Amino acid sequence: MRRRLGIGILCALLLVGGTAFGKENDFQLWTELKLSHSFGKSPWTLYWATENRFDQNATNYFTFNTTIGFDYKILKWLRSGLFYRFEKVDGKPRENRIIPQFDAVHVFGAVELSTRQRFEIRIFPDQTRFRYRSRYRVGFPIKTSPVSFKPYLSDELFFEPGFGGFDQNRFAVGNSFGFLKDKISFDLYYMLKSTEQSGTAGTPGRMCGAICRTALGNRD
Repeated sequence: MRRRLGIGILCALLLVGGTAFGKENDFQLWTELKLSHSFGKSPWTLYWATENRFDQNATNYFTFNTTIGFDYKILKWLRSGLFYRFEKVDGKPRENRIIPQFDAVHVFGAVELSTRQRFEIRIFPDQTRFRYRSRYRVGFPIKTSPVSFKPYLSDELFFEPGFGGFDQNRFAVGNSFGFLKDKISFDLYYMLKSTEQSGTAGTPGRMCGAICRTALGNRD
C-alpha cells in the first residue's frame, strides 16, 4: 500500500513538473549542495550549504547564498538550530542573516509529518529587517534498497512586519532519493511561488529545484 501511494505521488510530480517547461517568463532553477556532520551519539550536528539560483527560464544567474550553522536534538522528534547565511542577489545589496529555527518531525504509519519554524534577522547595509517563515511538510517514506524514496508535499508562509506582512507563499511537490541508508540523498522538487510587495498584486512564479545533500557521519 505504501509503495503504491508513493508511486502515485511520483507520477503526479512528473505530470505537474512537466507543465513547468510549457510556461513562459518565470521558470527558475535552484540548485543547492548541503553537507552535515554529527559527532557519534552527540545531539549536535554541524551544517554547511551553498545555493545558486537562475531565472529568466533558467538562463540568467541571479542569486548566490551560503549557510553555516548547527542544531541540537532536544527530543527524538524536536531539534533547535542557529544558522548564519550570506546572500547576494544580482542588482540588490548583500544580505547577512542570523537564523534561529525549530524542526519537528513525527511518523504516523506510512506518513511523515514535519514542520520548520524559522526566524530570520536580515541585515542589509542600510537597514535590519525581521522575517518569520512557517513550513509544513507531508512525506511518504518508502524504504527500498539500494535506493529509498520519499515523495512529499510542502507549503511555506512568509511574514515580514513592516514590509508587506504575509507577502510570500511557496508550495512544493518533490521526492527525496536516499542512498547508503539515507546518508546521501538527492532531492528534486517543483515549486509554485507567489509574492506580494509594496501593496502590489501577487506575482506567481514557477521553479524547478535540485538539492543534493551529503551527510557525513551517523545521524539518528
